Amino acid sequence: MNLRFFATTLLTTLATSHTQAATSSETCLRDLRALPGFLLENDTGARQHLAQKGQAYFDNALASASEAAAKADDEAACNLALGDYLSKWRKGHLQIVPGNAWKHEQPAPAPSSAAAQTAAIDDRMPSLQLLSSQTALLTLPSFFPEYAKVIADLLASKRDELASRANWIIDVRRNNGGSDSSYAPLSPWIASGESVNVGGEWLSTPANIGNQENICALYAPGDATCTIYMAQAVIRMRSVQPGQFVAQSAGGPVSYASFPGQAVQPARVAVLVDRDCGSSCEEFLLEARQSFRVKLIGRSSGGALDYSNLRLQALPSGLRQLAYATSRSARLPQLQVDLGGIMPDIYLPPPKDEAERAQEVLRVQRWLEGGTLRPDGV
Repeated sequence: MNLRFFATTLLTTLATSHTQAATSSETCLRDLRALPGFLLENDTGARQHLAQKGQAYFDNALASASEAAAKADDEAACNLALGDYLSKWRKGHLQIVPGNAWKHEQPAPAPSSAAAQTAAIDDRMPSLQLLSSQTALLTLPSFFPEYAKVIADLLASKRDELASRANWIIDVRRNNGGSDSSYAPLSPWIASGESVNVGGEWLSTPANIGNQENICALYAPGDATCTIYMAQAVIRMRSVQPGQFVAQSAGGPVSYASFPGQAVQPARVAVLVDRDCGSSCEEFLLEARQSFRVKLIGRSSGGALDYSNLRLQALPSGLRQLAYATSRSARLPQLQVDLGGIMPDIYLPPPKDEAERAQEVLRVQRWLEGGTLRPDGV
């Protein structure tokens, strides 16, 4: 055996392994170091978060993330370190995604239990259950765009059954948000004639404009509505100086929607909500609670609505992208949802297990039909 050759080969192998490990961690560190400056310039909530929490808080967060990134020996470990750092800025609508992938906007909080995590990967199709001759249960686990037509078709195909029930329970517990347009067909059923909607503002920066121009090709290729809407958004963003905000609509931040067409509506609507309801699910709550016939029951929502319209920015490594917010609600700072979520009208303590969670539906049904919300029914 040529010991010299063996030794040289061994040293070369060790050096190569060391280089690969260093390259992985250094790549992670480069991506991490790019985040603070980019966020402060382009993310609509970052400057407000800095003012609220202070520079020292974020300096400590960056130092801690740097230690984790320096130890990251693969992409998964790096993504975990970067994700943890982003969570210090905001708990939702801010995330790391793979360099070659796009995800729809996610709900703010992760599911709060093992059972919730299991439910998160289950079928999110909407469903209708007729609990009695008086009460219908409409379960809406998601407002993602792929469920929009399914929700509309369900409401249309079950019109007679829904119209004959005076009481509705709309279950949006664990609803993972998605698109406001997904719940639009539901609005005429439950609104009290009119709703007041508060829009948002775009933050104009070169990066935001560029990412706005690319979003339809990534998110909805071939969708003419998306293309037209984003073209109008870019025009408005270019109308102001970089770093300034501009209203999303030329008509101003407040709009009024009328719903005169629905002849038959439920008399009483209970919306079941919990902390895993975020993003567009919370937009639904803000609209629904304006109706005289609606009560929100359960826990406060997750709190992921003030900063939205996620866009993608490639990080220096090219291995991953930052999904960040390019708009903020015109409700701010008077009405902040992200701080504590949307409070229910009637609070129910968190269920201990899935059996208690299912019981909440029965309790609400009993209450709507003239009985009590008490767990024991007495």
